[in-house]
Amino acid sequence: METLPPIPGTVQLVDTQGILNVTHGQGWHDIVLVPQPTDDPDDPLRWSKSRKRSVIICVMTWCFFIGAMISGLSPAYILIEEATGISVADLSTGNGILYLFMGWGTLITQSLALKYGRRLMLVVSIIMVTGMTLWTAFVQSGGEFFANRILLGISASPQETLVEIVIGDVFFTHDRGFYMGAYAWALFCSAFLSPVASGYVAQYLGWQWIQYILTFVGIAVALMAFFVFEETMFFRDNASTMTEILRATSMISTPKPMEESVATDKSKKIDEKKTYPPYDQSNMPSFHVSEFSPVRSTKTYIQKLKLWGFHHPNQPNPFKVFFVPFQLLFMFPALFYSGLLVGGILAWYNCIGGSLALVLGNEPYNFSTNSIGLVSLASFTGVTIGCCFSGWLSDIIAIRLARRNGGIMEPEQRLWISLIALVIHPAGCLLYGVGASYGIHWSGVVIGLGLMTATLPMGSSLAYTYILDTYREMAGEGLVSAILIRNLMGFAFGYAIVPMMNILGVCYAFVLIAILGEIVWLTSIAMIYFGKPLRRCTAQKYWNFVEKHEAKAH
Repeated sequence: METLPPIPGTVQLVDTQGILNVTHGQGWHDIVLVPQPTDDPDDPLRWSKSRKRSVIICVMTWCFFIGAMISGLSPAYILIEEATGISVADLSTGNGILYLFMGWGTLITQSLALKYGRRLMLVVSIIMVTGMTLWTAFVQSGGEFFANRILLGISASPQETLVEIVIGDVFFTHDRGFYMGAYAWALFCSAFLSPVASGYVAQYLGWQWIQYILTFVGIAVALMAFFVFEETMFFRDNASTMTEILRATSMISTPKPMEESVATDKSKKIDEKKTYPPYDQSNMPSFHVSEFSPVRSTKTYIQKLKLWGFHHPNQPNPFKVFFVPFQLLFMFPALFYSGLLVGGILAWYNCIGGSLALVLGNEPYNFSTNSIGLVSLASFTGVTIGCCFSGWLSDIIAIRLARRNGGIMEPEQRLWISLIALVIHPAGCLLYGVGASYGIHWSGVVIGLGLMTATLPMGSSLAYTYILDTYREMAGEGLVSAILIRNLMGFAFGYAIVPMMNILGVCYAFVLIAILGEIVWLTSIAMIYFGKPLRRCTAQKYWNFVEKHEAKAH
């Protein structure tokens, strides 16, 4: 009897009956560790809490200051125009080019990180970003500025995908949401806080000193990355283990007859040579029943400072799948959805950045440049609240829903957080845009700004975690797929927001943004119901793709 292939992303997260012969969580005796750690003492999943903590603090610090270095110049655009003759329009265009090449640059930098390791890419990236930052202080023409932004975007591109991979390397599925929320916090708070400080630096020391100070910061971060960050790339091949656990407990639901016939027809067309035999309990893989416990590293500190040589012989060469991210977008709806969600988030971020000075710098508010910079503290507050919702709360919801589902976790269970964004996004748009057009008190506008920014980390962390949970074997390439959509949408909205407000006015422009945001968040609600059927329909295609490219979690 032929059975359907396992559904990617569906895992046994909770051992509700206490019968699974696998490694369980430390302090969470019924939580099944996904993925299962190996016996290797240098498996990042087996690292001690302090070892994991030092790595994650290091990579979050790196991410925060990369964000500060690429966004710290924005308050000084008028001063730069006066000193160099580069128009504010060209400076804004350069910023859009920066984000565009941050997306396209991931095609190169992510392949390098998957081939040579996260550590090398982390160190090289911060060194190059620091060099580009220093160069910016000496630009004298628009063309030179554009060239600087292109190279800066490529150099900073690991910020878009590398941190997610490190989180997937070091943490298990049940606590991954918290760290994705922390990543979203570092990503967005750096962008909102750095202009607050750089505005004062530009006013009292001159705009070049923004870049000089950030150069010193970059050197310090580069030293920290080299001496503190430990390589997290580790090759493991235990995807079959989790599949066998699912079959052993008979928890994968059988589709309805109509769905089964459709899936069978597709399976015959896609791959007739590969079959999945019915589960035989005598074939159950043997595990050592144990509670997870960290182990000491076998490497010395000097050995950990090595920058390359971590590639396992059985790992595929990522440069052979250079164009896979483009294929994945059209093959698996989950990846297109994730790209649409993070693309919408970057679009709203660009809308806020492009409108803040217009909304608060004119009548009836007439805020000064420094006051507008201080308004970013509202964005900081909103981002922090949003990270709490999308981080630890998504982990709690996923575990509780898994318990109610017989211990089975579906990636879509985290997406219920979208209901919060479905309410606060339009409320924020109406308070901020429509409220400002009617001249409400500035505190209402600031609250609206905080509500809008609260949705930014929610979208980012939910989308990236969904990719890691669903297509772990192709997560590196899948993240690049989502980033390509994200930065193209962000680039388009960066250009469109000011003309859109000029044509429609602030009021109707933000009514439109509220409607577009609702549509994007409604796709999350749709994925809660249709995500698993879509994964089931494309399961055979996915496992064929994984086999063809010899993709493994690494």
